[in-house]
Amino acid sequence: MDLAAILLVPVVVVVTAAVIFLHSLVLKFLSTATVRNKVVVITDALTGLGKECAKLFHEGGARVILCGKTCEKLEGFADNLTSAADPKLTFPPKLVLVDFGDMNSMPDVIAETLECYGCVDVLILNSSLKVKAPVQSTSLKMDKLVMDNNYFGPITLAKGTISQQKGYGHHTSRGCQ
Repeated sequence: MDLAAILLVPVVVVVTAAVIFLHSLVLKFLSTATVRNKVVVITDALTGLGKECAKLFHEGGARVILCGKTCEKLEGFADNLTSAADPKLTFPPKLVLVDFGDMNSMPDVIAETLECYGCVDVLILNSSLKVKAPVQSTSLKMDKLVMDNNYFGPITLAKGTISQQKGYGHHTSRGCQ
């Protein structure tokens, strides 16, 4: 093997690494630019998928509205998000208490959610209630609670947000900042 071929291998490796690095930087910029200033509502933002989505959207500069059942836990999580991020690039999270088991509270939840920024760009319905019991031993009351938490509550929030948002008139195809 001649000297030119031996020198060419490291150059190809370095150029390839540089291209991959630049590609990852561009993707990171595009993903951040995509969510920057978008209003993102995340239900059950304190667990699993909701928590991870909240972190990513907040770091990306979205206007995050965290929803959950307990005020203290929401405040603690919001404080963690705020302290871990650059305040010049992020917005303080807004907090809304949501209990899908209380269907009578849905109109107030919808109004409070829309009062935060006047509109919603992304709605992540991350709510589920699991019951680990034989189906024949669960009561009708428990069945209703499961359906309210897993279907009726989230769909009511989604439909209400969409219908009420039209009344605000702020939504555009570029977002609703």
